[in-house]
Amino acid sequence: MRESIRRGLMAAMAVGTVVAMTGCSVADATPTGDALYRDGERNFVEYATAMHSVIMAVHTGDWVVDTYGASPIECDTEAGASGYTFSWVRLLAQDDIDVDAVVASATAAFEAVDADAGTATYGEGDAQEVNVIGTGGSVGRGVVTIRPARGQIEVTATPGCFPGSAADLSDMVFGGLVYDTAWQRFPAVEGPDWQPRFYFPEDTSPVYREADGTPVQPPPTPAEFPVAPYGD
Repeated sequence: MRESIRRGLMAAMAVGTVVAMTGCSVADATPTGDALYRDGERNFVEYATAMHSVIMAVHTGDWVVDTYGASPIECDTEAGASGYTFSWVRLLAQDDIDVDAVVASATAAFEAVDADAGTATYGEGDAQEVNVIGTGGSVGRGVVTIRPARGQIEVTATPGCFPGSAADLSDMVFGGLVYDTAWQRFPAVEGPDWQPRFYFPEDTSPVYREADGTPVQPPPTPAEFPVAPYGD
């Protein structure tokens, strides 16, 4: 459990991995400093909020956070410049999944956030997967994968490739170099009361997971979260 969660979270924080992206965002000037952080925060909030609406349409309750989605990952923009993107994953275990209902809810939710929605089915029997794929808008590419035999719904998203240094943005998101326990500072679940966060300094961020990967019980409920010291 611990290693699976940690691998997923740390993989998303590996800003040295170059990912070739299509449909990337291009800007006349590459943002740096405070402007880079504010651009990154806006891009994160937009796609994460859109995906929150998708998962809440499918199931109004708690989803397991596998990859939080705020860690900048290096990518190549359409113009060939270095940029950053994000990776977001949520999981839900559910018995007797009503596949048609999930497909309908996910499709409507993607369309509500200006993404084009389509479906694709792979495999048969216990290996069957039904995918609802949303492309465009702030989502970039989002996929709701339904595995009926396993009683699992997995939702993933990767927005476009935005201009700016992934490494520099990561340093601002984490208040310096990514520290070893950063993966424990991301919320373990996402539910109806979710609020987007894009700043996780080591000294003041609450801890949501134990060292073995299990969620802290009861989960922390801080009155306020750390505020990023970057210009508006």
